[in-house]
Amino acid sequence: MARVDVGFGDVLLKTEEAINSGAEVVVHKGGTGSGKTEDIVIYLLFRVALNADIKNEVITIVSESRPHLDIGAIRILKKHLERTGQLHPGCFNETKALYTSPTGTIIEFFSADRIGKALGARRGYLYGNEINTLKEEVWEELARRSGVIIADFNPTSKFWLESWAENYDNVEIIKTNHLSNPFLPDHERRRIVKHAENDDNFRRVHIDCEYGVTEGLVFKDWEIVDSFPDIPYWTGLDFGYTNDPSALIKLGVDGDDLYLDEMLYRTGMINPELAKFINEQLAKYTEVYADSSEPKSIDEIYGFGVNIHPVKKGPDSIVQGIDVLKRYNLKITKRSVNLIKELRNYSYMKDKEGNYLNKPVDLFNHALDAARYGAVMKLSIQNDDLWVV
Repeated sequence: MARVDVGFGDVLLKTEEAINSGAEVVVHKGGTGSGKTEDIVIYLLFRVALNADIKNEVITIVSESRPHLDIGAIRILKKHLERTGQLHPGCFNETKALYTSPTGTIIEFFSADRIGKALGARRGYLYGNEINTLKEEVWEELARRSGVIIADFNPTSKFWLESWAENYDNVEIIKTNHLSNPFLPDHERRRIVKHAENDDNFRRVHIDCEYGVTEGLVFKDWEIVDSFPDIPYWTGLDFGYTNDPSALIKLGVDGDDLYLDEMLYRTGMINPELAKFINEQLAKYTEVYADSSEPKSIDEIYGFGVNIHPVKKGPDSIVQGIDVLKRYNLKITKRSVNLIKELRNYSYMKDKEGNYLNKPVDLFNHALDAARYGAVMKLSIQNDDLWVV
């Protein structure tokens, strides 16, 4: 097999340097786009699991949900195994989320709802992906029985890290941002820089890697739930293609609770593919409310038998849609990984004096736009003054 170079960024180099220098705990306090998850998985796979000098080791990777693992650490692991010709039949158990390397080392993946099975075990390496979403007592139970401890998080708000770290020796906290990742797409890098220019809190969190404040967040109160209940539902659709994803969100109301479930968040889908996905995933005649700025797309998808409708457009539509969502107790399914990320980062713009405007920054909003479309078209009093974009 031809040699395959595995590209990596500063996070891997700094992780390796810290561990080789004797650090027992390495925490990456990093901004969006820094490549934290990718580099740490690469380190654990190639420097540990596939290292011929290390045998029969146990590596545990934990995160808040299995969907978060599936689109993050597990996907990264499989991608690099396949690229390097190491994805052999039977080496990855999908049901158990367990990889076994030729050296006998295993990489096991646990979500917060399954983590009890790992609490009593000991391991050589522990990696907590976005530890700010985990309970301190759960993380401590895992960390206490681990040799090398690696963690990462986006510092959107202060949590238990510093008080927890006081109980450990040789702790190194490393800051990284988008400049640490040489493989970040140019369009994403430009958007991060632009957002930082318009939002001091975003700059503080994602560029300076300091704890942010929740003052400017659009949605502060929401809850993660296990699943979407057995209630009537409809959907909202935000179109995307090359750089932006197409997002499909399922919505349903139960009393004062509005449930949101991420069904699709994917780039590169043409209209026939979107229509096929909708027809396969939704009950027949399910209402789909989509961005009316793409009438050709709506007409084409409608032609495939999808019950799709354009939303209205007009001034202050974004604010109106947000207001509708805020009337309810938002319940987000745990598989809605991208929607959850958007909720944690969607923030209001500021004026030159630093005052928040009643207008959100145009970033972290694809799934939220889809939710807004669906909410405003079904949950508002329809009149000529109601508009949405």
